[in-house]
Amino acid sequence: MTAHRLAAVIPVKSFSYAKQRLQPVLSGSERRLLAQAMFEDVMDTLTQCRALSGVYVMTSDPEAVQLAADRGVNTLHDPIIGGLSGAVASAAQTLKSVGFEGMLVVPADVPGIDTRSVDRIINQHGAPRSVTLVPALRDGGTNAMLCSPPDVIPNCFGHNSFRAHCQLAASSGAQLNTLSLPQLQYDIDRPLDLLSFLQQESPTRTYRFLIQSGIADRLHQTSRSVFSLASTFFPYAEQTPAISSIHKG
Repeated sequence: MTAHRLAAVIPVKSFSYAKQRLQPVLSGSERRLLAQAMFEDVMDTLTQCRALSGVYVMTSDPEAVQLAADRGVNTLHDPIIGGLSGAVASAAQTLKSVGFEGMLVVPADVPGIDTRSVDRIINQHGAPRSVTLVPALRDGGTNAMLCSPPDVIPNCFGHNSFRAHCQLAASSGAQLNTLSLPQLQYDIDRPLDLLSFLQQESPTRTYRFLIQSGIADRLHQTSRSVFSLASTFFPYAEQTPAISSIHKG
């Protein structure tokens, strides 16, 4: 696909109401700052990709609009009605109407994304009617989706959306491509996602924020206490792979 026909879209919720599932471990202000840092990481990566001719932010949040404007990134107004799927569908129609042949949707909560991962998605994607998907490691979600044309399939982002998107691509007759990319494994929604992200040092705003704010230390101390207590009452718990992975880092 030629570069001038491909645009990326980042749907962004209001920072003030973002990441509610992190309430058990983060305060409201911490969740807001985390959401902002992740969004900036995703946006900065996408604006550095030469294969993209445009990057658009779909949002109704004034702070997100300003951050995008500071970087010369276009914004599309989030219609609110229809949630995330409605926002992506609206973006697809807008991009198609101005002549884009493909749309790459990247959530605002995958701060580990890098330009090489984006290039791999684009290189994997070739047919005029095709869908390229990157699954989330947990919850069966979709952490990136490239569609050509932009509205080739309806979208259904959320829990188990990867399987649903695969089925929609198959039923539409579009070529389906799937990629597993380590940099896009984790969308940060839950405390366990934060711990997983922190296992690998990165030059991202998100990693720097978690370290400098003291959140990383607090999470590690809490996880050690929880699993120490768990091992007392459940001596075989340490043999569980998921628990062992949390202890790392």
